[in-house]
Amino acid sequence: MQTWDQIINTALLGTDKRTLAVSELPAELAAAATHLQQTVNDKEEQFLQTAALVFNYRQCGVMPLKKEGVTITKADAEEKRYCSALALQTLKDIFDSESISLLQFWLQLCEAKGQIVTPAFVPELLNVGIPQKKLQNLVVACCGKRGEWLARFNPEWNFSTATTDEELWQTGSVEQRKGVLEHLRKVNASTAREWMLQTWAQEDAATKVEFLLILANNINEGDIEFLESLSKEKSKKVRDVALWLLKQIPESPVVQQYQQVLQKTVTIGKKGLQIKLPAGLDEAIFKTGIDKLSNNKEITDEEFIVMQLMQSVPPAFWENRLNSTPDVIIRSMQKDATNKKFLPAMVQAVVAFKDQRWATAFMQNSQVFYIDIIPLLPVKEQEFYSIKFIDQFAENIIEHAIKREDTWSVDLTRAIFIHTAKSVYQYNRSFYSRYIHCIPVGIVGELEKCAPPEDYARATWGNTSDYITRLLELKKQTIQSFND
Repeated sequence: MQTWDQIINTALLGTDKRTLAVSELPAELAAAATHLQQTVNDKEEQFLQTAALVFNYRQCGVMPLKKEGVTITKADAEEKRYCSALALQTLKDIFDSESISLLQFWLQLCEAKGQIVTPAFVPELLNVGIPQKKLQNLVVACCGKRGEWLARFNPEWNFSTATTDEELWQTGSVEQRKGVLEHLRKVNASTAREWMLQTWAQEDAATKVEFLLILANNINEGDIEFLESLSKEKSKKVRDVALWLLKQIPESPVVQQYQQVLQKTVTIGKKGLQIKLPAGLDEAIFKTGIDKLSNNKEITDEEFIVMQLMQSVPPAFWENRLNSTPDVIIRSMQKDATNKKFLPAMVQAVVAFKDQRWATAFMQNSQVFYIDIIPLLPVKEQEFYSIKFIDQFAENIIEHAIKREDTWSVDLTRAIFIHTAKSVYQYNRSFYSRYIHCIPVGIVGELEKCAPPEDYARATWGNTSDYITRLLELKKQTIQSFND
C-alpha cells in the first residue's frame, strides 16, 4: 500500500516538515481523514490518529495464512479442578509484584492441592517458565492438560510436553533434568544413580559435575563403585568431585585407608592423647589429594597431614578409637595446646559426614563457636545459636538461613531484619522478594522494631518495610486461598 509508505516517510521526517494530505489516502478514508483535520489541531496527534485509521483499514479483510493438511485436535479434558477465584486474583497480584519467590510459593501450594489455573492464565505461566527454569516443573503441573496442548504451538513452551520424571530425564533441558535428579535422589537414591549411569557417557564434563554435586544428597555405600570408576574420566574436575564424594562415605576405600593411618597416628599414653604420624607412612595417601607441606608457620608439615586425614574420617571413629564420648573428647582436646589445633579439622569432618550428635556436642562443649555446624543442628537450636551470635557472624548466619526451605521464626526474622535494615544497599528490596518464602507473616507487627536508629536509614527502612508488608499480604492471601 503506497499510503503506508507515505506514513512511514512522514514519521521519519517529522510533522513539521511533512503532513499527510487527504489525497494521499484511499478514497474510502477521505471523509474520516477530513473530519480529523477539522477537529484535531495538534499536528502530531492528527498524524497519529490518521496512521491508526490507515492501519485498521489496512488490516481489514486480511486472510490468515493457510497450510493444507494441518489438523488441530482439542485439548484433553482436565483431570484436576480449577483453583478458586481468590487464588487466581492472588496469582494476578503476584505477577504484578514480580516476586519469583512468591510465585514459586503460590505454585507449590497449587500443586500440593492438586489444582490448576484457568485457561486464561496458562500462556502467562508458560511464558514465565521460559526464563525461570527452576519453576518449569511447577508450571507444567499447574497448567494441566490445556498447558500440554498449548505447548505444541510454541517451541519455547516445549518444556511442558513431558509430564513424568522419566520423560523429563530423557528429553528435558539440563535444568529440568537436574530438578528431576534432585527430587529422585531424596526419595530413591539408588534409582537416581541408575538413571545417571544410563546417560553418563552422553553428558559433557560440566553437566557431569553438576549431576555429581546433586549426588552428594544421600551419598551412601551404594555409590562407591560408580564413583571409583570415575578415576578414569578425562576431566580433572569430574575426577576431583568424585574423590571429594568418596571422602564422605565412611565405607569407601579411601576413608578406610585414612582411618588405618590415624589408628596408628593417635595413641593414648601417660601424658594423654598423643598425635604423631607413624614411621614409613604409606605414600599412596598423597595420591588421594593429601598435601605434604603446610603453608601455615604455626602448623608443622606433620600436623598438616594429620589434619587433612582427620577431615575425611567420620567423627564416630574417634569414639571407638578413644573409647570415649564426643563431649569428653572435645573437652579433653581443648586442654592441650597441640591437640587443640586439630579441633577445626574434626569440625570439618562433622560437616562432611553430617553428624548431628557431634555438631550438638561441639556447640555445647567447644570454647570456639563454629558457624558451619549450625545447619546440622535441630531447627530450634539453629535459631537459638543464630540469634545468640548474629552480631558476630551476621553474614554467615544470614547465608545459612536463606538456604533453608522452611519458614523462619519471628524471633530469628527480627534478628536478621535488625541487621539487614542497616545495610540498605546490600539488602535491598530484591533480597526480601527473593526470600519471602522464608519470612513469616507474623513479622509484620515487628517491622517497626527493626528500624535502625539513624534518621536517614529509618526513612529507607520505612519504605522497605511497606514493600515487605505488601509481599506478606500476598503470601497470607495465598495461604488462605488454598486452605478454603
